Amino acid sequence: MSAHLGHASSLRSAHVARSPGWSVLLRRIFTVVETRMQLQELDDRMLRDVGMSRGDALHEANRAPWDIGPDGKPTIRF
Repeated sequence: MSAHLGHASSLRSAHVARSPGWSVLLRRIFTVVETRMQLQELDDRMLRDVGMSRGDALHEANRAPWDIGPDGKPTIRF
């Protein structure tokens, strides 16, 4: 019986590893919002350093907060 329970808990752990909880997702979204706001504050010289134009930065900053990559990290779209 304990072997069966061990198997079930390992399956549950594998499922949890694949799908982050709400708190992780919310933390990622807040991070994306914060970094996109900081992107708006960069001057033109700083934007050139990272290979972006002012228009690119504004477009990125105005994306929806939940518009992030499958790994939970922000993706830059030009």
